Amino acid sequence: MESGGIQESPESLALLEAAKNLNLEEIKKLVDLGAVTAAIDYETGRNALHFVADVAEKENEDSAAEIVSWLLSHGGVWNALDRAGESPGCIARRRHLAKLYDRILDAGVRSEMILALLERKEHVNEQLDTHSNYLNSVLSYTQPTTDSKSLLDSDANAVMMSWERNIMQRSAELIAPKPGCRVLNIGFGLGIIDTFLQEREPSLHVICEAHPDVLAHMRKTGWMDKPNVVVYEMKWQDAVEDIASKYTFDGIYYDAFAESYEDLRNFFDAAVGLLEPAPESTLSFFNGLGADTQTFYDVYNRLVPIDLVSFGFTCEYELMDVASQDDEWKGAKRRYWNADKYYLPVIRFEGL
Repeated sequence: MESGGIQESPESLALLEAAKNLNLEEIKKLVDLGAVTAAIDYETGRNALHFVADVAEKENEDSAAEIVSWLLSHGGVWNALDRAGESPGCIARRRHLAKLYDRILDAGVRSEMILALLERKEHVNEQLDTHSNYLNSVLSYTQPTTDSKSLLDSDANAVMMSWERNIMQRSAELIAPKPGCRVLNIGFGLGIIDTFLQEREPSLHVICEAHPDVLAHMRKTGWMDKPNVVVYEMKWQDAVEDIASKYTFDGIYYDAFAESYEDLRNFFDAAVGLLEPAPESTLSFFNGLGADTQTFYDVYNRLVPIDLVSFGFTCEYELMDVASQDDEWKGAKRRYWNADKYYLPVIRFEGL
């Protein structure tokens, strides 16, 4: 039987059957005979981890979790999507198998950390191309419903949407808790958080935006003429040295489109020199990491606080409901949000 053009061996197909039967000893024997733990059933697109998550019950969850751990330590693929668009973690979560889900999330965190170390240089080069393509694309401001707005790129990818409004409002409250704060925002988009920040009367409001269409919109809507606003018309990577030489901030927000998690990590590094070293100084970002799939989102929500420790930060989350209606996604190529709750990052210096 073929999977994506690959002929699975009889031993690998037998391993999938053993996974359905939660038979760890048989799985081990088949691997010794050459079976591949990442093998896929052609009809369903599922691997052994999918099948374990699908057949396990509360009564045998401990033994199923042992199988999951063994598979993951022997090449099992935690983030593979089946033909229904579900990962093994998605199935475990849907079926309320908390132990299985936790094992899969831990494997995802370990995997992402290892990949970041091994592929960092290659990934950065790839992202430079992606970001360059975005900056050269034509953006359009659309109104899919009477009370919603979207910013789309030339491929109909959603750059920002107005359903994020409540998230941006709360984020503004956290990074500018009182009048007179100095704030920095990376990525203007629809200007939602910048509008909320202006309402909070900052003494200094620095915005970094690189896309020419967004900058034209900012000029048209008067942002360049506001007395307390400083706009850097370039990528934050090109602006950060000058910004750091002139300012420190009480609150910082990051929402740059077409940038990777590695870019975000680099911004964490830069933020160490931009954020005022005070107990209430707060860094946050739009947390859409992997949010098109709940399992991937949960993995990143575990990964971020671990990574932030190396920069001297702590991270806590505020959970928020997300009000995103199907009609608001009209015209967008795909949904970038499919998670149940929004995890709002509240990042501060450790030990202050």
